[in-house]
Amino acid sequence: MKNEPLLLPSAKIERRHDLDALRAIAMLLGIVLHALMPFIGLPEFIFPIQDVSQMPALGMILTGIHGFRMPLFFLISGFFTTMLWRRRGLNALIHHRFKRIFLPLLLGLVTIIPLTNMVYSLPYWSQENASVPSATNNRLTLVQDDSSRKLFPFIESHNVSGVKSLLAKGVSPDTRHPKGYTALNATVYANAPEITKLLLEYGANPNLPSLEGDNNTPLMESAFWGQSEISRLLIAEGADLSLTNNKGASAALLATVDINLAHNIAQLIGLRLTIDQIAGGREEVLVAINQRLKDNPDAIPLRLQTNKLEIKQLTGDSFAPQAKAEEDILTMLMYMPIFHHLWFLWYLCCLVAAFSLWALAADKLKLTFPRWLIMPPVCFFWLLPLTYFFQNQMGYEDGSFGPDTATGLIPVPAIIGFYAIFFFYGAWYYDCDDSKGELGKYWWFSLPMAQILIHPIGLEFASGEFGFRRELASVEHYRLLSVLFQVAYVWLMTTGCLGMFRRFFNHESKRMRYISDSSYWLYIAHIPLLFLLQYLVSTVEVSALIKVPVTIFICTAILLISYEYCVRYTALGTLLNGAKTRLNPQPNITTASVQSSHAAHPQSPYAAQTPVDLSTYKKDTSGE
Repeated sequence: MKNEPLLLPSAKIERRHDLDALRAIAMLLGIVLHALMPFIGLPEFIFPIQDVSQMPALGMILTGIHGFRMPLFFLISGFFTTMLWRRRGLNALIHHRFKRIFLPLLLGLVTIIPLTNMVYSLPYWSQENASVPSATNNRLTLVQDDSSRKLFPFIESHNVSGVKSLLAKGVSPDTRHPKGYTALNATVYANAPEITKLLLEYGANPNLPSLEGDNNTPLMESAFWGQSEISRLLIAEGADLSLTNNKGASAALLATVDINLAHNIAQLIGLRLTIDQIAGGREEVLVAINQRLKDNPDAIPLRLQTNKLEIKQLTGDSFAPQAKAEEDILTMLMYMPIFHHLWFLWYLCCLVAAFSLWALAADKLKLTFPRWLIMPPVCFFWLLPLTYFFQNQMGYEDGSFGPDTATGLIPVPAIIGFYAIFFFYGAWYYDCDDSKGELGKYWWFSLPMAQILIHPIGLEFASGEFGFRRELASVEHYRLLSVLFQVAYVWLMTTGCLGMFRRFFNHESKRMRYISDSSYWLYIAHIPLLFLLQYLVSTVEVSALIKVPVTIFICTAILLISYEYCVRYTALGTLLNGAKTRLNPQPNITTASVQSSHAAHPQSPYAAQTPVDLSTYKKDTSGE
């Protein structure tokens, strides 16, 4: 108590209870989001813990949360950053963010992240146990309940005689897995060229695209991994070189994608390919492609460019097999899983650094923005196009809705640019003194509109989730409309949440204050524990509707107990939220004594104020 100043009521210290609560909810929604991931059929290299109780419909909830949660968090962070700067100065801001953001990030890198990697690897360590889903076998075990269900396990195990027996019995060589990929695609995932040859002999169509992911054909997949033997077999059987996936990438183009990225993904999905094997195999694939081009020069455009990838012009027998080495290193540093779920702290550090430069310039040059430019409706005339620009550089994974995530050391320009919009808008919004709540005034309209209309239609254009996008627009417009709806969704949800919480949570609540204080710890620490719980129940035949809330409850309960007894009043709690002290009523310091002190000093500005209840006193951490 001696080290903390007594905070009496003052107009200079105003706690934004609504934003504290909203920031906490944005944090905790991350636990819900991660709890849904094992049940929606994500690729194993993205999320290796795959539950046997699949429920793809839960993906609607996941994308609904992901589409606005982090942009909202960054907006609030920008708001509190300016608040802290205005109240305490730039030096205090830098010192405060160093303690609250950078130091917890460093601590997490040596504690939480190693634990996350350990739990993340559990499915790979258990591949010898057939009852446990793994990165290798999970693609191939969720099969149909008919005679073809044995086909994919046979492909996985390289059982040529088993596959041949099924084909002889009439099983179609073009059989699709329930996830949408073909038997030929499966031979690529299993790296089984002998079965590729067998399927082709039985009439398998080499040009059938997978219905999952990027809709790659078997040739596109094999070219990406540098599986030259499979690629040559497919080319010899008439694989169409001019076909492109839903990103506009051909097989030839995919053979030029960053090799380090391909190698990392290969390791994650269980393809034991070295970088040298991928590089050498790709060269052979490109030779086969070039040979086909000699025979049929019109088989593929010499130059193909998309928003994300570019294939360099073929000249003679030469082909640019891969990007420059420095580009490979840059890509690796952008996407290598260094920070995992703590990536947002790293991005916040970068944005606070950028804000500090802005603050210096604003102080020196007296820079200000007119209020009308920051407040609606004018603000959306520049916010929406900017958001569209950066969102359009992301979301190339089929079915993605919302911003991308990158966990590497170097921030991805499109991603940090996207979040910078929300951060700096929140920072500038603070100076507008929106006491009337103009920004979120129509929350009662924007939130239902976003959830009932904008989200489903945007998700349909992104992934074909409901199967009606063909009736709404032509294929070439899917991408444009998907991005437009995603931009509309994120701003409707962001402003709507601000308005709703201002309406219902703009008051002091001990319960919400506790949730707000604990949410930081809960989010930072939840991943290893939640993943472990998910792994332990992944083979239990129980509905996802039971597993999801149970794992969330157990995880949250354990973390709340740890927060109360191991974090809240410790050095770690001070690092995360500021100092907290266990307070007991002190008989020698009473409300009456405070009142008498005020009476004795009528000149005090607090003399006429309501006395402070010292028994419930805590240090104010508004904006921290």
